[in-house]
Amino acid sequence: MPVITLEASYDTVEPAAGSIDASCMETDTDKAKLASTEFCSKNNSSVVHDLIICTLKFANACHDMCHKTSGSSCSLHHSIKGLTECVQQNASQYCSTYEFFHLIMCAHISWSTCKIRDGNKGSGDSNEHPKIFFTPAWIAHELCALRMAKVLTRKQSYWEAYRSAMYCCHEGLWFTASFVFRKVSAAFESGTFGFWFKSLLLFAAGELEMKLLLFPSAISKLVGELNTEVDLHEDLYSVETDVESTLAGSLELHGCQEKITGICERICLANDVLSSNASSDREFFFQRWFISLRASFLKILTDVLGILNAHSSAPKDISHHESSSVAIENNQVLLALTNCSLRLSDLAKSYDLLAASHGDMDHESFTTVARLAFMCSLLSFCTAFSVDVSNVPGSSDPCTLPERFSHESILQDLHQRVDRNDSQVVSQLRQFISVSSYELDSVHFSTRMNMSGILEKDSYSLFKFAVASLFRARADAKGVTTGVDALHHLHRGMQLLSSILRRLMELPFMLPRHFFSVRPCLGAELFMFDSNPANKNRISVPRGFQLSLTLCLQWKRVLERTPIRIAKLYCILATSPSSPLHIAGTRSKQFEMRRTTSEMAVLHAKLLQHIKSGGLRKASHKENSHTELVTAFACFKPAGSGQGFSDCLLDVSSFPRGEYQIAWQACCVDENGRCFSLLPLNDGAVFSVQ
Repeated sequence: MPVITLEASYDTVEPAAGSIDASCMETDTDKAKLASTEFCSKNNSSVVHDLIICTLKFANACHDMCHKTSGSSCSLHHSIKGLTECVQQNASQYCSTYEFFHLIMCAHISWSTCKIRDGNKGSGDSNEHPKIFFTPAWIAHELCALRMAKVLTRKQSYWEAYRSAMYCCHEGLWFTASFVFRKVSAAFESGTFGFWFKSLLLFAAGELEMKLLLFPSAISKLVGELNTEVDLHEDLYSVETDVESTLAGSLELHGCQEKITGICERICLANDVLSSNASSDREFFFQRWFISLRASFLKILTDVLGILNAHSSAPKDISHHESSSVAIENNQVLLALTNCSLRLSDLAKSYDLLAASHGDMDHESFTTVARLAFMCSLLSFCTAFSVDVSNVPGSSDPCTLPERFSHESILQDLHQRVDRNDSQVVSQLRQFISVSSYELDSVHFSTRMNMSGILEKDSYSLFKFAVASLFRARADAKGVTTGVDALHHLHRGMQLLSSILRRLMELPFMLPRHFFSVRPCLGAELFMFDSNPANKNRISVPRGFQLSLTLCLQWKRVLERTPIRIAKLYCILATSPSSPLHIAGTRSKQFEMRRTTSEMAVLHAKLLQHIKSGGLRKASHKENSHTELVTAFACFKPAGSGQGFSDCLLDVSSFPRGEYQIAWQACCVDENGRCFSLLPLNDGAVFSVQ
């Protein structure tokens, strides 16, 4: 259960265990009998069969528990190798099971980890955790997975192949995932779940293209393996690992904008397939939200690359530049990257909300989403501070930044996600800007990345590299005295940003396990009624008056799928005079994922701040910003019937005559003071100002 502990000095979302039922999609897909024949038929049901399957499952469970322990990978490799060889030699029919596929992949990854660790030691690298994902070792994992997947599809074991493809999505092995989804999609195109397989194929193909942008020569190796016959009795996991030399010559990132734009369009098509087959706006909500966030990141990435490409080369005859032209170029780049930084910061908060809104998410999925939020926050920080010339004496003509943007907020967001035990990097972060420790520790609610996995450790290594590099560049900029030198500093910052961006893209993108759990959302429905008895069938208020509302909040599926004991529920209502309905009650009901989730993130942050402040304010509140947003808060005491009642005043006294819709967001606090979000499962009410 992703939760927020309110008593902490700094508030972070953390997962908590909960009882979770089987996925509807997984259960129904199983019933669809993806395998052409039932492996576990009555004829094959025997003690030996059950023993072998249980042994493979037990070995996989042991590996999942032990692989995070330092130094255990090598011993795990030898143990798994003996078991897999025994199965190959004495019960080869079990090689076409998902359990065997998983075990082979565990053995191969353990072997690869040991080999890279030994290489690091041989080169004098004392780092205990090898930077596996910063080398093209993934290609060896792809070759191994592809070799096994071919066995499964050749035997038409489609259910086992589908589960193996899910594993590949969790590990970022997109070539194998695309291969399997293409096979399964072709076999079941006209079936009930044909659209699901098509969506997965589009998404996996897009991610494969992203990977091949960095390593274009890898395609020849992968296609070569695809056309090679597989012998079940050969050493399946001993595929070539010394492939780094064959993956040279990757494309320059600055020339990839058009290709990434095309990839983004393909990923959006995956979302469109789900949307067109959803019976309601909230069906496939997690999947569509997650894909939408990925598409948003790729769009921002394209914009950042476009900016870097336009200013990639240092200007010639720089000594002849006039100071005014230097200031103009500085400001143009600064403004463009600042907007990208702001969008990345919003994206990180959207990932936070995604985690907090799915209380039945498993721990591994939460870790995956939290890492994505961390990387967006890191890239937002790097984008903002790589070209920050505010401390450069030569930059006398400051740039007017967007109203919502501040370097403090960007720093605060990243600071909330950092391991507090890493005193060196925390100290470096605090020196980037003059902001008190209290402000850094108390402003923002966020997820925090779990540091137990190798990918998470590599991500944190990139974070430390980026902070240290920007810290040095910032220190060097203190000696800048002229506009010409400031321009040199600007180009150095963009080169550094390009280097960080390249390293970030080398890290694999992975789907969380929860992506394959298709089920109705946890959430709530809010019913709003006019407190004026005269308005029984509508909500209206005379111009110049506040709107009094009676509220009924009913939560759905929370008690059934989680162990949470709800103590209080909170809700925020919001509306704005700048967004009236043009015709009463005719606003489009078409679900716009990007607009809806962005609005949810804003309201969620305000609601958490309200709870953090004590949750005492019930009256309406006007925002002091250009949005003119009017908000009101309500607190509900839960009843055993699964609903609560409250009331509130919404200050719409300054609204002109017209029709307006109320947006809302709710969250729940349990008996331990932990808080998680409830997705709004119905639209807010429409009211009129007369």
